[in-house]
Amino acid sequence: MLAVSKAPIIHTHSYKKQRFQYIPFGSPTAYHDFVEKQCKSLFMGNQQTLEVIIKNAQTRIVKSSDWYGNPPPTSMKDLEAHRYFGKMELLDVIAPKIQKELDRYTELVEDELLKRPQLSANSKGLGVFSFDRAMMGLYKIPFTKGSSELERFHHQLKIELGKDKATTVKNTHIYFENTLASKPTLTLTLLAGANANIQGDSLYYVGIAVALLTEYLESCHIGVAIDVLLGTSFGVHAIVSVIRVKRFEDPLDVNQLLVLGSDPRYFRYNGFKGLIALADYCGLNIPNGLGKIDDTIPKAYMEVTPDALLFNQSYSIDHAVKEVSRILLEYTKKTKVL
Repeated sequence: MLAVSKAPIIHTHSYKKQRFQYIPFGSPTAYHDFVEKQCKSLFMGNQQTLEVIIKNAQTRIVKSSDWYGNPPPTSMKDLEAHRYFGKMELLDVIAPKIQKELDRYTELVEDELLKRPQLSANSKGLGVFSFDRAMMGLYKIPFTKGSSELERFHHQLKIELGKDKATTVKNTHIYFENTLASKPTLTLTLLAGANANIQGDSLYYVGIAVALLTEYLESCHIGVAIDVLLGTSFGVHAIVSVIRVKRFEDPLDVNQLLVLGSDPRYFRYNGFKGLIALADYCGLNIPNGLGKIDDTIPKAYMEVTPDALLFNQSYSIDHAVKEVSRILLEYTKKTKVL
C-alpha cells in the first residue's frame, strides 16, 4: 500500500498587529515537493504573479544581471534547475576570519563547557571490551599435573575454544567519560534571502558562517539542528516556510544549507516560487512585488520557538563573523542558566 503524504500544517498566531502563519517542513525535499505541487494549481492572482516573476527573470538573463550573484545565469534552466551552491570557494575565504572567533571563544569559556569526551577504562565490565588492552597482559593458564580427569577435560576444552588464556590487565572495558549528557543542544535559525536592493553576492555569507559554526560546535559534541526561514511580509500578513535542513542526529549537508540559506540564484527564482506557493496555500493573494523581508518574520517565529537562536541576516563577512561571536556568547549564557 502506498503511503499517503500528509498535507503541510499551517500554524497561525497573532504578532502585534499582524497575522503570522508558518508551515514547518521536515526536510528540503519535502519543501521542494510542496512548492512544485502547489505551483501547478495556483489561484489566478498568484498565477499571474508567478508569470511576472518568470518574465522578469528572462529580462535579467538577457541583460546578464548580477542580481542573481556572479557569474550571472545564462538561461532559465540555470535558475529552474539550480540545486548546487556555486560559491564553495568562499568557505576558504571566510573560514580563517571565523576561526579566529572560534579560537578566542574556546580560550574564554569554562573548560567544562567544551571539554571533549575522553576514553577511559574500567574493571567493572561497563562499556566495550578492549581486546587490545587485554593483550598487553595476556598469558596462558598453566595446566597442573595433579588435576583430575574432569579438570583435564575442561582445560582441553578451553584450549579448543581459545579460552585457555587470561590477562593481568584489570581495566579492560572502554567507555567515554566527561560526555556531559546534560549539555544543551542548539537549534540555529536563519532567515534566507534579502530585499531587492541588496546585491546578489551579498547573500552568500550567512549560510557559510552557520556551516562553519555548526562544524565547530559539533566537534565539541554539541548537537545542532538548523532551520531555514523562507518568508515574506505584506499588509497585515507575515508568512514563512520553516525548513529543517539539519536534524540533531544527522551530519551537516553543507550544500543543502547554502543553497536554501545563502544562494541568490536559488532565492530569487525558486525561493520566489516558494513564497507564491506558501501564500497560495495559506489562502492569500501575494502582491506582485512579493512583499518584503523585515524583522516581523524572525521575531514572530522566535516568539513561538524561544529555545532556538536566531542567526541574523549578514550581508558582509565582518557582519557574519560578529554573528558567530554573538551566537557563541548566547549559547554560553543559555548553558550557564541550565
